[in-house]
Amino acid sequence: MRISKINVSVGIGGTLIITIFIVLCLMIFAVLSFVTAYSDLKLSNKAQEITADYYYIHGRAEEKLAEISDVLYGIDINDGKDNVLKKLSDIDGVYVDEENFKLQYEVFGEENQKISVTLNLLHKDRFYYEIEAWNLSKIELPVYEDEIIDIWEGIE
Repeated sequence: MRISKINVSVGIGGTLIITIFIVLCLMIFAVLSFVTAYSDLKLSNKAQEITADYYYIHGRAEEKLAEISDVLYGIDINDGKDNVLKKLSDIDGVYVDEENFKLQYEVFGEENQKISVTLNLLHKDRFYYEIEAWNLSKIELPVYEDEIIDIWEGIE
């Protein structure tokens, strides 16, 4: 009786390599998707903070405008301009331009932005204002001068 050995080749070498390659590709895409989602989350949070800050400072600017409006409403038309300007200059944070008969104020936010408001003061039957400018802008950051560093350039 003869026993013969039969070598059976399973042939999983190529299949194993393709499977490993597919798993690695899926892992890479999963990591890239996670990184992209995390970056989008950070961007969305930053945009939400800036938007919330904008609405907060916009509300404070509206409150200041309402305060100015209340003062103007309470002023008698027979009062002189000096008396009107004196009452308006008593409002905290309001700059009165007496020459041009204008009011200016700024409201600062926490996210490097501010609202600057300029009002023209007018009067006919009573004093009222006209909004000349209502601007959202970034807060000016200090400008630092560059330090000049002498670098040795070799043999003198």
